[in-house]
Amino acid sequence: MPTPDPFAALTDWRISLYRGAPEEIERFLERIDASLPSGWTRDRSYEAARAQPDHIRCFLFDQPADAVVRVWLQRVTNTRVRGGAVQVLRCPDAVGTRRIAELVESFADQCVLPAARMARLVCTRPKFGVLSALTSSIAMLFTRLADSANGEWPLTATQLDLWDDLILSCLSEHVAIDRGELQQWLKDSGWSAPHTAAIVKQFFHDSELFARQQALIAR
Repeated sequence: MPTPDPFAALTDWRISLYRGAPEEIERFLERIDASLPSGWTRDRSYEAARAQPDHIRCFLFDQPADAVVRVWLQRVTNTRVRGGAVQVLRCPDAVGTRRIAELVESFADQCVLPAARMARLVCTRPKFGVLSALTSSIAMLFTRLADSANGEWPLTATQLDLWDDLILSCLSEHVAIDRGELQQWLKDSGWSAPHTAAIVKQFFHDSELFARQQALIAR
């Protein structure tokens, strides 16, 4: 039997996506502030020091003799919030590193997910499975495309630039993309079923076309 990953909660937090209408997103964020678990506070001073303070929410757990952890939520568009960084500011030996995952998991389960359900948001964790092999930079390009397109297809001219960059980067970094996992990632990122099928078809068509072009140039 596989050993459970004690830090899966950290991965789940960083890939979490919350989608809804702008007013639903507002209710979601307001509800989090109103229902913070014991030991957690909104870290407004830290937010104010960031480059785009209106786009992030930071929450701090800081208790004596315990770990000190700051977690981020990022409002990437008016209709999307993503889990952000997890910053470990203190982790006493007596507490242990697993405490970090416990704190993040409890914050998500006790506060963020209930707030999302109350606001009627769609909550997903878009990710590729074991049949795909992506670099962190490619994963970031996929995320940028999803947030820019916001579930729409066909893409706009600006989004097509991101699309071309994604395809070329996938080829240059020799990543592996499984069709089924790509389709599931697209669905979890907000595209409808008809769109996901069209996008998958276009992705592999363009990948093959660009690969042929590169091969001709290299001759």
